[in-house]
Amino acid sequence: MNPQETQGIQCQVDDLLAKALIRESSSPCAVPTLLLRKKYGSMRTCVDGRVVNKITIKYRYPITRLEDLLNKLHRATIFSKIDIRSGYC
Repeated sequence: MNPQETQGIQCQVDDLLAKALIRESSSPCAVPTLLLRKKYGSMRTCVDGRVVNKITIKYRYPITRLEDLLNKLHRATIFSKIDIRSGYC
């Protein structure tokens, strides 16, 4: 990146840190960030998350739909953790 882009990203990061919208990460991987010029001349930040997506562990089981869980628990009055967990296995 050229110095102007680096300064622009640093300015945006400092602003977001001050507003507490982001925080420093302790993650061992880095995500590339680019500044792209918008249609009217201002800059926007683009984050390339493909690197993180490659190392992310995928779900073993699909997430059950809420309607299916509610149908299983129809007319039940007392719930336990076992009832809820059984919907995901």
